[in-house]
Amino acid sequence: MMLVRSYLMEDKEVMMLDGTTGFMPGAAAIRLLASRQGVGADRIIVFTGTQEIPSFKAFTSEGVQEDLTAADYLVLSRSQADYEIRLTDYFVRCMREADALNEAAAC
Repeated sequence: MMLVRSYLMEDKEVMMLDGTTGFMPGAAAIRLLASRQGVGADRIIVFTGTQEIPSFKAFTSEGVQEDLTAADYLVLSRSQADYEIRLTDYFVRCMREADALNEAAAC
């Protein structure tokens, strides 16, 4: 099970998840998660650091990595999510498979 927090900022849905808990989603997994057939979001922020050195990656709903924006930092400053979503092991497995297929197609 994976926990995802969802925030509503300026009419956009922003998801935040921890990429250090055993699964760092790639572009295909991000697209699946952000799609309306998945959970649905306009932007996804992934924690990639440690307690001592926090770092984050931001992705569009198409799985393209971008620099963090001022709006992203506003999301990071919020202490409480609007929604907490628990992704089932099955859905996380689907995300992993999407990444594996994407990597195989790139070769």
